[in-house]
Amino acid sequence: MSTIGDHARRLAALSFLLVVGLAGCATTGGGGTAAEGPPTLTIATGFAIDDLDPLENGFWGPEFGYVELLMRPALDGAPTPWVLSDLTNSAPLVWTLTLHEGVAFGNGASLDGAALAALLTYQLAENPSFAAALPGASAAATGPLEVTLTTSRPAPNVPALLADESMVPVYDVAAYQRHVASGAPASELVGAGLYTAPYVVDSLDPEVMHLSPRAGYWGGTPALTDLTIKFVPEASARIQAVQAGEADLALYPPTATAPTLEGRTDSFHVTGQPTTPAFMLVLNQHEAPFDDPRVRRAVYAGIDYAELADDVMNGLYAPATGLYTDARPWAEKTQAYDPAAAGALLDEAGWTRAGDGPRTRDGAPLRFTMLTYPEQPDSDALALAVQAQLAELGVGVEIRQVPDITSLMEEDTGWQAGIIANGFMSFGGDYITPLLTYLHSDGIRNYAGVSDPQLDVLIERLAVELDSTARDELLRQIQHRIAEGGYLAYLGVRLPAVVAGPGWQGYPVPIANLWVDAETAPSADPGA
Repeated sequence: MSTIGDHARRLAALSFLLVVGLAGCATTGGGGTAAEGPPTLTIATGFAIDDLDPLENGFWGPEFGYVELLMRPALDGAPTPWVLSDLTNSAPLVWTLTLHEGVAFGNGASLDGAALAALLTYQLAENPSFAAALPGASAAATGPLEVTLTTSRPAPNVPALLADESMVPVYDVAAYQRHVASGAPASELVGAGLYTAPYVVDSLDPEVMHLSPRAGYWGGTPALTDLTIKFVPEASARIQAVQAGEADLALYPPTATAPTLEGRTDSFHVTGQPTTPAFMLVLNQHEAPFDDPRVRRAVYAGIDYAELADDVMNGLYAPATGLYTDARPWAEKTQAYDPAAAGALLDEAGWTRAGDGPRTRDGAPLRFTMLTYPEQPDSDALALAVQAQLAELGVGVEIRQVPDITSLMEEDTGWQAGIIANGFMSFGGDYITPLLTYLHSDGIRNYAGVSDPQLDVLIERLAVELDSTARDELLRQIQHRIAEGGYLAYLGVRLPAVVAGPGWQGYPVPIANLWVDAETAPSADPGA
């Protein structure tokens, strides 16, 4: 029996140009001091929240303190209980979930064993990702505060699934079902009290969300007296809001802005610890030239990962050496800058060059288009650097920023390459579901179009292996298979960061984007 107990996220010139280009839009505002009075927090984020529907948008809630999870993500990848007080794997197919006493939804209904069983059952039926992760699973109340989750096969990643914001946000299923049956719009979920969290949403529109502390919160008195989330798509505008005193934290700042903030007293670039590489470079195997594994492997070998991290990203990235950070015991170094090998692979594939000219085959140049997106400004900086690096190999790259990158990449054809922020471990520490999702032949987000029966078998074996030593060995084999096929690589390990105002320069950048919880409070002390 195993138990999770009660104790409880190149170019130097290019880099210079990026910094100078952003400096002009990130220097508004004067010096500031920590605000006095009751503690409040205003956050500027680049992603808008449409509504409070738990199925459609519930994943935003844990990030901003108005939704909770059953388990809490941890930096070491081992989740701890959150709304649960205990999680026990008493048999290969049996997990026992125990709730804290006194947990209630905002509408007054209790979160007891029956309500939790209903929640898990509903999510298994209505959340395709959760259902795919635990096919054939069932949940039943086996005590006033206890639920037994029975799986159809061993599922070593259950703790991580329950700590994943996209899987099981904690909400009142009965109240939600009544809302759906009524035909009422999602806007009426504001004030419906569906959630158990320390903050409640008082209002929501396309520009701003206002929240307040919840009276009678089961975890104690929330630290903030007011919480505001502003939806600001432009990164420079988010930073300017902090500098003007209109926001305390700006999320998703471009890494290139960090040097422009040195010496300022109104805004500070604050970093945390990474848990996973940040930006996938996905090459679409359904489209030429990436239907040839030699070209895929050549592109990955033609990228100078150290230069991306140290020069382009000013040391605020660590070089990517594979799908995982070096801290993980199973991590293998499967990607490295090797221009000679890259050139040889392209020659072998028939893409040859004369001198320093472009590579061609049958008179056509080797070129492809790479997608980026505005919500993650670092994707553009990385793309510009990769463009310059691959030009040295005679490979042409066109960069195209698009507003909805995932919609494009979900199509088999019509795009060739894309940079997208997706870690290879989930927010909750799950490394099984990302493999099934992104690289299994039947993966629902298999953007690259990978179809490799041998890789599928390895992933499927991993998904049911309860022995941690055996899982580590399978993970090593999987990483090498991915590298051999040129299926995926990462461009860097980004240090998670925010731009903070004077009263929040001691803000501890959290695990898994959990920006606000019941204990979040101002601190101007960077060492706090």
